[in-house]
Amino acid sequence: MRGINWGRVFLGGIVAGIVVNISEFLLHGIVLKEAGEQAMKALGKTVPMGGANTVVWLIWGFLYGIAAVWLYAGIRPRYGAGPGTAAKAGFAIWLLGHFLCAIVFINMGLFSGGSETMPLIWTLVESIVATLVGAWLYKEEGATA
Repeated sequence: MRGINWGRVFLGGIVAGIVVNISEFLLHGIVLKEAGEQAMKALGKTVPMGGANTVVWLIWGFLYGIAAVWLYAGIRPRYGAGPGTAAKAGFAIWLLGHFLCAIVFINMGLFSGGSETMPLIWTLVESIVATLVGAWLYKEEGATA
């Protein structure tokens, strides 16, 4: 068994992160923009868009993509290389990165289950697609293309 090809994890992760960042911009910057602003206002919060705030979210997207491809690389020996394994990794990263956070937000009364349904479905598709794209670029060291 070979070790993880970290160069390919980062390459695939950066590309997956680009997919995540584009998707998150579409979701939060366009589709849910008004609802998000209203929710923050109801909580008595204002979150300025742009600048350092945007940089944090962009970094988050890239780290999410890297983590997804790293998970894919880690489970490849058990499940085999390919899109099925990438989809499993995408589902797992979504479960940890979005679904569990939504449970916390709902439990704290910050959002209702109904308001979280569409973003959870969106981010599930986002996570699987981003992981598929990143995993497509992942190759073990010494493997032929």
